[in-house]
Amino acid sequence: MLQQLQPAYVIESGIWKGQGSWLIEKTLPEATVFSIDIDLSKREYISPKVHYFQLDFSKIDWSIIPDKENAVLFFDDHQNALERLKQGINLGFRKFIFEDNYPKGKGDCYSLKKAFQHAGHKTPLLSKGWRAALAQIWSPGQRARAIAPNRQDADFLHSVLDLYYEFPPVFKNQKTRWGEAWTDDLYPTPAPLFTTLEHDFLKPFETQAMQYTWICYCVVKENLL
Repeated sequence: MLQQLQPAYVIESGIWKGQGSWLIEKTLPEATVFSIDIDLSKREYISPKVHYFQLDFSKIDWSIIPDKENAVLFFDDHQNALERLKQGINLGFRKFIFEDNYPKGKGDCYSLKKAFQHAGHKTPLLSKGWRAALAQIWSPGQRARAIAPNRQDADFLHSVLDLYYEFPPVFKNQKTRWGEAWTDDLYPTPAPLFTTLEHDFLKPFETQAMQYTWICYCVVKENLL
């Protein structure tokens, strides 16, 4: 996707060990990359070419990017995707990627997929013990906030987005990572790219199919900016 879009700027929110930063840099060696995380200590790959910030996305002055039309925002930070989208729109950005695009009732954050499903978001505090509860309460941003099922968020997305596209899985297992049948009525999913191991290089994709998170790309309507 980055090869197709060829943005001049990429903002990556959520670094962890740095694999995403490495991939972005290798794919777009001429692009200016901003990688941000509230904790940079977990990085194993650190590039002298990447601009790092140990701040939340919403706390950074993004006037440092003069051409926001030529930028892509990649959110892999497990925060409220709808709030991230609104923050980006208010800053003048149009192109977004959300990695943690969990379906109804799953995942640790509110996703655009949940919003389109009118599903809301429940916090997993009661099911994971007191340590998890404290971690959720103290987590930054919008992760811990519960959201009631509603139609307003989906209506908002329809009003502001020119494009919403979920990338298909390379393979699709019979069951999801949560051990439930991977059916379209429970987990609506684009058709997988492959159904059989036609080539040896596909084997790692089959073993990683359980990690699929309905990653999506969306573009904001131009007349909103």
